[in-house]
Amino acid sequence: MERTTTLTQELTNPSRQGDEEEHFDEKQPPPPVDHWASKLLSKLTTRKPKIKKPNVNVKEKAIGFITLFRFATARDRILIFIALFCSICVGAIQPVSTIILGKFLQNFTSLLQGPPGTDILSPVIPVILVFVYLGTANLVLGYVCQCFWVLSGELQTRRIRKMYVHSILRQDMTWFDQATDGSLTTRLAADTNIIQDGISEKFGLLVQCCSQFLSGVIIAFVRGPRLAVVLLAALPLMAGIGMFVTSGIRKFTILGQASYASGGAVAEQAIAGVRTVHTFSLQKRFIDLYKVEVHKAYLVGRRKGIVLGFGFGGFMFTLFGSYGLAFWYGYTLIINHVNNMNGSDVLVVFMSMMIGAMSLLQLPPQLSAVTSAMGAAHKIYATIDRIPDIDADRTDGAKLETVKGHLVFKDVMFTYPTRPDTTILKKMSIDIKPGMTVAFCGPSGSGKSTTIQLIQRFYDPSSGSVSLDGHDLKDVNVAWLRQQIGVVSQEPVLFNMTIRQNLLMGSLEKNVNQDDIVSACVKANCHTFILQLPNGYDTIVGDHGSMLSGGQKQRIAIARALIKNPPILLLDEATSALDTASERLVQRALDLAAADRTTVVVAHRLSTIKNADLIVVMKDGNLIEQGKHNDLLEQKGVYYELVMKQKIKLEEDAKAKGITDVSDVNPFHDDTLDDEALERALQQETVQLATEIADAEKNANERENKNAEIDAYQLNLKKEKDRKKAMKKQSPPLKRIALMMRPEWGLTIIGIVGAIIAGVVFPAYALVFSRVVIMLQQPDLAWAPPFQGPNLYAFIFVIIGIGAFFGNTGKVIGFEVAGERFTERLRAIALEAIMKQEIGFFDEDSHSLGTLTSRLATDAANVNLLITKVWGDVAQLIATMITGLVIAFVNGWLLTFIVLVVTPFILVATGYELRVHRGFENQAKVAYEKSGQVAGEAIKEIRTVAALTKQSYFEERYAMAIAEPHRLSMKKAYVSSVAYGATQAMNMYANAIAFYAGIRLIESGQMDLQSMFTVLMAVMTTAQQMGRASTFTATYQRGKSAAISTFELIDRKPLIDPDLEGIEPEKVEGNVGFEDIRFSYPARPDIEIFKGDFGFSGKANSTIALVGPSGCGKSTSIGILQRWYDPKAGTTKVDDIDIKKYSLHNLRKHMAVVSQEPVLFDMTIRENIAFGVDRDVSDKEIMDAAEMANIHTLINELPDGLDTRAGDKGSQLSGGQKQRIAIARALIRDPAILLLDEATSALDSESEKLVQEALDKAMSLGRRTTITIAHRLSTIQNADLIVVVKDGQVVESGGHFELLAQNGVYADLVQQQNLNAN
Repeated sequence: MERTTTLTQELTNPSRQGDEEEHFDEKQPPPPVDHWASKLLSKLTTRKPKIKKPNVNVKEKAIGFITLFRFATARDRILIFIALFCSICVGAIQPVSTIILGKFLQNFTSLLQGPPGTDILSPVIPVILVFVYLGTANLVLGYVCQCFWVLSGELQTRRIRKMYVHSILRQDMTWFDQATDGSLTTRLAADTNIIQDGISEKFGLLVQCCSQFLSGVIIAFVRGPRLAVVLLAALPLMAGIGMFVTSGIRKFTILGQASYASGGAVAEQAIAGVRTVHTFSLQKRFIDLYKVEVHKAYLVGRRKGIVLGFGFGGFMFTLFGSYGLAFWYGYTLIINHVNNMNGSDVLVVFMSMMIGAMSLLQLPPQLSAVTSAMGAAHKIYATIDRIPDIDADRTDGAKLETVKGHLVFKDVMFTYPTRPDTTILKKMSIDIKPGMTVAFCGPSGSGKSTTIQLIQRFYDPSSGSVSLDGHDLKDVNVAWLRQQIGVVSQEPVLFNMTIRQNLLMGSLEKNVNQDDIVSACVKANCHTFILQLPNGYDTIVGDHGSMLSGGQKQRIAIARALIKNPPILLLDEATSALDTASERLVQRALDLAAADRTTVVVAHRLSTIKNADLIVVMKDGNLIEQGKHNDLLEQKGVYYELVMKQKIKLEEDAKAKGITDVSDVNPFHDDTLDDEALERALQQETVQLATEIADAEKNANERENKNAEIDAYQLNLKKEKDRKKAMKKQSPPLKRIALMMRPEWGLTIIGIVGAIIAGVVFPAYALVFSRVVIMLQQPDLAWAPPFQGPNLYAFIFVIIGIGAFFGNTGKVIGFEVAGERFTERLRAIALEAIMKQEIGFFDEDSHSLGTLTSRLATDAANVNLLITKVWGDVAQLIATMITGLVIAFVNGWLLTFIVLVVTPFILVATGYELRVHRGFENQAKVAYEKSGQVAGEAIKEIRTVAALTKQSYFEERYAMAIAEPHRLSMKKAYVSSVAYGATQAMNMYANAIAFYAGIRLIESGQMDLQSMFTVLMAVMTTAQQMGRASTFTATYQRGKSAAISTFELIDRKPLIDPDLEGIEPEKVEGNVGFEDIRFSYPARPDIEIFKGDFGFSGKANSTIALVGPSGCGKSTSIGILQRWYDPKAGTTKVDDIDIKKYSLHNLRKHMAVVSQEPVLFDMTIRENIAFGVDRDVSDKEIMDAAEMANIHTLINELPDGLDTRAGDKGSQLSGGQKQRIAIARALIRDPAILLLDEATSALDSESEKLVQEALDKAMSLGRRTTITIAHRLSTIQNADLIVVVKDGQVVESGGHFELLAQNGVYADLVQQQNLNAN
């Protein structure tokens, strides 16, 4: 009986069987959608980089069965051996107990035939005690096998996790280029969990099931071979249905996930590009696309529900039908005296075979877990075994006594392993003398940064050699080599820890004194601003250093490079993305750092390299020119041309300042401010930053213990814990869900009626089973006519089977289909609510892309559990309880009370085992997945980690992060194993108590054997069903927290409501004005960007440029004009009307934005450009916009033209190409107001030139107002109005030459940018 109910749970609870899923894809006909949605659908929903079309027939590579345990130590092997022995014993005990039950009934029946007054208790006491002994054996063996499997599995998996992380961090860059970091961190989290499942208790259950099946079959064939053969014949049919259901669950779960993955991809793009979606009013388009995709997921879910319902109903019918057949055939064998069979033999054969059959049907999920582990282990173990060509772990290789820093490239040819057809360096030879500063310049893709990577030995040359002090780098120890090099790159990587910890990452020593840290920071020009931060050197820098500005991050990275005083310093575009003030400060730090060491510099901006000892000009992998600055000027080649462009610009500026003799202008004269003055120029930014960090740290309670090691990962964990705690106190919105599910009420009623019928089935089975068993014990059995005696009961079994079929089918289909329908609707409502929110909503940490997409994927799907699973479970439980107890009380109320005293123990043991086991499993899984973030950070920034040779540091951090989940798993081994052992034992103990009490009652004449056995079967069956149903509490909790967080999202009223009505003019002139603006970002309300005195006005059809240092509020003004944010006070106007009076859609319809990092969606170039307008556009219109944006030539050259996919986030295009497509998207809109936010700042010279030409063309049309923001002042000299913003207010405004003549802030900015490369 216990096995039957266990199977019932396994089949109806697909969530326990999904660990090993692959991705399947199934195309379903979508519902009708708008014409444009159907066009975009095929493009957007088959996201090639993200969702691979699954192939059902492709077999995953797997390792051998024994190899799975290859990382077990001697201690682990001893644990495994003991656990294996105990699992075999536990499996065999239950079939063996049927022999004891048969013997008891046979002996007891014969005793009852004796004369009145016969002692019927003493002869059966030994048999009752056997139940006690078996129960105790089950308790001990069950505990030991469960505990040892979990312990050995956890110990092995922890070892595998550590070795896997070590092996990943050890690999060379070629391997990383060919792997995606996402798949590595996912594999670390998910695949190691799959391995753990397969080598711990699931493996034990597999052994137990096999042992149980074999024991059951052997006992059945020994006691009654004929009946055993008949029962065995029914087994394949039951096994077939059982496997059909489990494989159906698995298949449709996978199909559902693959179907929803496409919907998730749509939502992910919409949320990731939310500013673009708001700007171009694309909300409805994305919601419609999402609805199409979630409808596909619903269709798969509906099919899953139907297959599951009929499959499970069919299984139950076959099960009860075979019961009827077995008892009828057993009855005929007894009355025909075949092999002297008696009622006891029939009972033993039937029960042992059924227990064996149930164990066989429990086999697929366990077998699936083990085979999945073998598949997952193949990839993990292969990575662990891989020894890279460039191995930082190797201890051999030369380690020079002293390093002079003499670097020589000799005939170096190089191609990246991922692009073998493209030669990056062609026969490059260069001699870099010790202490020399060598600068590489040239266009993008010329091979400058590649030289830096070859020096660090991230790659080896295809041919030729790179040597250090006369030693080929291939002969030098890799880790030692990297320790001699300091690196500062264009985008410095800071880790999510304190400034001090980040600086110590650069050191070779574990203990560095404060003086050395300060010395490095003074050299790097960052000591002053660090001291001004609230926690000084103990300030956490945030994810990727997000709490600091670009220049501050860069200077900390320089200090980190200098802390070990390296003989070689590599600077890769270290100032290219900074504003003028930050660039100057960083450049000063670099100039100081480069002294007394060999320095290799890569730069786009020529002003940063004019003092180098040797300048190398590269193009297309060739070294075109080399020499000192003046020598190269005399050659009048490529370098000379670049410099001359700057000189012309400076002469124009000089004329504007009234300098008559422009021939005296020296483009290389560094007449900028000294360090102190520069530091003062950045004071305001630093003060703002300090306040911001103080605020963030106060909110996050980052410094609970001043001396404690600060770890941002632990903080996030604590936040999440607090949120869940608060959620538990809230009550679930059951009524609201029930009302929202009104369209599904019909299905829900079918489900509830089915659940009630299914609940009655098992007590009814217990009643009939007890009657048949006692009837077969009678010594004078004779042939009975049809529909009488055993024949009647055999027929009743078939009737119960039909009831079970309709009940279970109705319950499963009704609730599953209702749940899928509701989930489809709720997901669309949730995305609609998300897309209505203002931009400030997305700035909050708790509303990150990952959080919101996972809420749509999982929370929205789990809300219906409160109705579909909980109501079904409760209805079935109540029906079982009422029916079972009525049967029991009618047959013997006193014994029922006695047995009910035992049932709480069975209930508690069963429920506790399921809850504790699953609770620990989920907790540990989640904790392991979160600890993967620590390793993920190192994997994502592997180049920085490898350059700093800090692999072992991150391995230690990862080991610390997995300490908590490891502790949880060890606790699970000791705690949940008690419940497991108790569950195995409790049924045996209950049988012993019930038989003893029953015999005493029979002895006193208060009941007969038939009544006793009926009570026993009814109460035990009911108790087991109730124990299993207690799992619904976990489901209830999951549904409750999902409902609370989903409705919290849906109910949130946006602060800037897109549905509010307003004026909707067909056209606007384009006059803009800001008056007395007071503003702070909602996520940081204490830090005011504008303090109430920010304002300017611009006329229609003019070009307005906003300039000023980082953080002064330039980009904020664009956000306010777009109504991404509303100011606290003041008015923003378009055509002299407050923008709050316009409807949001109409206001944005008249504007278009091109930002520094343009967001393109993963679809074709045609669709990306067409997203600029909300109507159908012809290819001619698209190409006209492309021509204005300077991208038409490139589109025509592409093999697929406009049908070329842009890739995820435009990954298939270069920065400049993306930017020009974004400009085309803005121009096709023909906006009255064009907003350009630093549209060229992160591009190389050639891309910048093309984009700038496109922008100039867009601005020169004169039909629109253009507001442009730029760091590079050369791009805005022709603006009609230049507005200089500083400290959140306008300090100057006017034309370029007018402002130069004022000799104020703008003139200072121009002076500082004396040699910016165009």
